[in-house]
Amino acid sequence: MKNFILSCISILFFTVVVTAQEFAMTDGNFTTCSGSFTDSGGLTGDYTNSEDAIITFCSPFATDDMQVSFNSFALASGDILFVYDGDDTTAPLVGVYLGANSPGIVLASAANTSGCITFRFRSDSTNVGAGWEATVACIDNCQTITSSVVSVPAPDIDNVIRICQGETVNFTGSANFSADSTGATYQFVLSDGSIVNGLTASETYTGPGIYRVDFVATDPTGCRDRSIGESSDVLIQVSTTPDFTGTQAADTSICFGESTDITGMVETTEFFADVAPPITGQTFLPDGSGVAYQTCIDVSGFNVGTTFQSASDLASVFINMEHSYMGDLDITLTAPDGTEVNFLTYPNSGGGRFLGQALDDGSNTPGVGFLYNFTEGGTATATLDGSTAGVAGGTPMPAGDYLPEDPFANFIGTPLNGLWCLDIIDNLNIDNGYIFEWGINFNPAIIPTAGSYEPGEVIEEWEANGDITATNGTVITVTPTTAGQNCYNFSFTDNFGCTYVETVCIDVSPEITAALPNDIIVCQSTGAVTVDLTLRDTQILNGLDDTLYTLTTFNSTADANAALNPVLTPAAYDVSADETLFVRVEEVASGCFIVVELNVFYSTAQYNTVADIEACDDPTNLDGRENFDLTSQEAAILGSQDPTEFTVGYFLNQSDADANTNAISTPEAFESMGETIYVRVSNTQDADCYDTGTFNLVVESCEVLVPEGFSPNNDGINDTFSIPGIDQFANFELKIFNRLGSVVYETRASNYVEFAGIPNSGLNSGDGLLPTGTYFYVIKFNDPDTEDVARWVYINY
Repeated sequence: MKNFILSCISILFFTVVVTAQEFAMTDGNFTTCSGSFTDSGGLTGDYTNSEDAIITFCSPFATDDMQVSFNSFALASGDILFVYDGDDTTAPLVGVYLGANSPGIVLASAANTSGCITFRFRSDSTNVGAGWEATVACIDNCQTITSSVVSVPAPDIDNVIRICQGETVNFTGSANFSADSTGATYQFVLSDGSIVNGLTASETYTGPGIYRVDFVATDPTGCRDRSIGESSDVLIQVSTTPDFTGTQAADTSICFGESTDITGMVETTEFFADVAPPITGQTFLPDGSGVAYQTCIDVSGFNVGTTFQSASDLASVFINMEHSYMGDLDITLTAPDGTEVNFLTYPNSGGGRFLGQALDDGSNTPGVGFLYNFTEGGTATATLDGSTAGVAGGTPMPAGDYLPEDPFANFIGTPLNGLWCLDIIDNLNIDNGYIFEWGINFNPAIIPTAGSYEPGEVIEEWEANGDITATNGTVITVTPTTAGQNCYNFSFTDNFGCTYVETVCIDVSPEITAALPNDIIVCQSTGAVTVDLTLRDTQILNGLDDTLYTLTTFNSTADANAALNPVLTPAAYDVSADETLFVRVEEVASGCFIVVELNVFYSTAQYNTVADIEACDDPTNLDGRENFDLTSQEAAILGSQDPTEFTVGYFLNQSDADANTNAISTPEAFESMGETIYVRVSNTQDADCYDTGTFNLVVESCEVLVPEGFSPNNDGINDTFSIPGIDQFANFELKIFNRLGSVVYETRASNYVEFAGIPNSGLNSGDGLLPTGTYFYVIKFNDPDTEDVARWVYINY
């Protein structure tokens, strides 16, 4: 719980009707309708010698008459009580009372427009008496008027309206008159003292505080409802801003991908009405000779008639001031009844010592004030005058706590409400000073509870956010997903229905977009070798500015994360076997980093010999060109090598294969008349680690197409029994038979001549063209992979 103290400028402490209040004889004006009026000794003591005090009683209602009824009265010889029919001693004298001559019942007269009664008491320097006791009352001369107010929002069950800062309350008033309401007027007295005439009003409350609004119904005679002050119609309390101290992130700046905890803490804040607001602002203390400078605080927050009961009622009096000559000053605090307590008395031991950092240059320029706190608390051990030892002239007395020269107990019996004045007397010439602020701190225990309140807690929680990865009570773990400023809201709702939000922001460094590099390949099976690890720097940086990032190589992730034991010569690093290194990529400005792996592998690329690819020439055109899918050889070329780790390229000559240039762009559909293909097998991580080999493309005439007929009539069209593709068989034999089964023509691969319709075997050999008709033929290929053919053929002219 935190204390929240505000100046009573934001609160109207209305005049109140006090019950069973004792008013001891003292200087003052009191507005009341009840209480006991006694001499200065109170109900049990005697008054004192040499008193001279004036007290006035008035009703809070202008139409009332004050009545004071004396129940006992006993004055010593020479002591006198004067009674006046009005609000001061210039009013008509009612009477002068001595000894046992009691005033009896004193009632304000009809001619007394103020309705007030004033008393003056004077005692001489000898003898005292028991004094007096009287009852104070107001005589109501009016009809009964009762008023009421309806508000939006409505009050709670305890009749207090509790709202949030900046809210507006709307009021609607009404009144009942016991006799007649004709000609009545209505007005609201708002918390700032402004008047709104009529039955409705509204007021907006921007800050915490206790606010009172009075609704007044008045008849034409001036009579009004008697509900004022503490029993006023409307009481408003405005929610105080809670204290979010401790709501903070463990880290205000983190790297992208990191997590941090944010703790939510909140305490409600108690409001205290400041019954004695300090005096601020610069007050000049010009040089003088016995001239007093006075500044006063009007204390008004205590219940009417409340008096100073104990030295502990006053916690401290603080003065922020500077003066160039402490030795000529009197500093005194005076209570409302004139009682004084001295803080510094002239002459004193201060001499030329300063108060504060004064400018002793003859000018009127303000110096720097020091805070001098006068208290009887445990921190103060000596008076200001008693603390000068060890402080040289022309140097300031230290700021801090000092005892007063007179005890605070001197104030016992003085009224708490009224003017408390600070008097400073400059008794010598040649110096000056300034008061910058001063104030009175009363013991909080004596401040009326009606001047304080504290909202209760209802809900405290973090607002939903996708970055929150864990919650433990009011502690959240966040992992921001975007770079830059990421903010999270901790909200608190009190029992006034007011929600307050504390925002905690975390700065997240940009994501380090480094890339996983290709492996460094040692293109050999075994053996020690020196490699350049920096060859992959550009790839790792992945476009990052190398002036803003550093790359450091380590042998383990632990070393990389801790930035310990870096590789000293990454450009000439010795390896003898496969090895994984760790590269720390660090942003120079933020210190954020990521670690990427860099592998060094021993690996050789190998070309595995494969068979040639053979293709049959299209018999429809026999152009000797065919399409080949070179990639059909790939699995066999790679053998046991992982196809994800090696690439296969196809080239038209050895120099291109070695240079890895001019590769065949569409190896899966390569047109060729037959040629040698050069193959390069390369490591995907290091294209300079490769092996080459070759295979051939072969175009063959594969299908034998035997026609079903021909016409040997010398017209140049189908004049012979032409059999395309027959010549690919080195040992074929062809025989043609007539319908009788006799051989009429035969030939073989060694002396092949196309049959032109003229027999070269049998009885008709060489006799000319065979007649039109159907003939039969048999082709023996004499090839184990090819089946012989036996069909018919038709000769037609």
